[in-house]
Amino acid sequence: MGLVFLGMTGLSVGLAVWLHSPMFILAKGAVLTGLIGLAFAGSAVIRRPLTRTLAVTLSSDHHDGRRRLAERWGHPLAHSVFCTLSAGWGVWLLLSAAQQGVLAFTLRPGFVLALEPPVQFVATAIGVGASILYVRRCQRISPELRLLPVRAS
Repeated sequence: MGLVFLGMTGLSVGLAVWLHSPMFILAKGAVLTGLIGLAFAGSAVIRRPLTRTLAVTLSSDHHDGRRRLAERWGHPLAHSVFCTLSAGWGVWLLLSAAQQGVLAFTLRPGFVLALEPPVQFVATAIGVGASILYVRRCQRISPELRLLPVRAS
């Protein structure tokens, strides 16, 4: 992933210098966000949700912990939840990429650089919040999922 990012950065900077336009540097963010959105959406379509892979990988430092999570989250209902999350994040990231592209091509570069970080922060916060609300709702309906920690009563 790092090599892809470096390659995209090199390509965008090279095009910006060669064509004397900062537009390529600004558009790089939209392209990367769009590619990541396609990866999330595609993983949902092929029923190998990227959200599950990331959750299992990042939830435990130990192989046994990851294996237990993978088994528990392999349940068809949990798999469906992860597929829905992957599809939702895919759509959300594609919309975000479109928004980034519109900003890059319609506003001055300095304004885009100042506006983009807070816009992305808010968009990410909305996505995380919606994901947590969705998973909590699914967990209330089917407590055996145990996707999120349950608060003690």
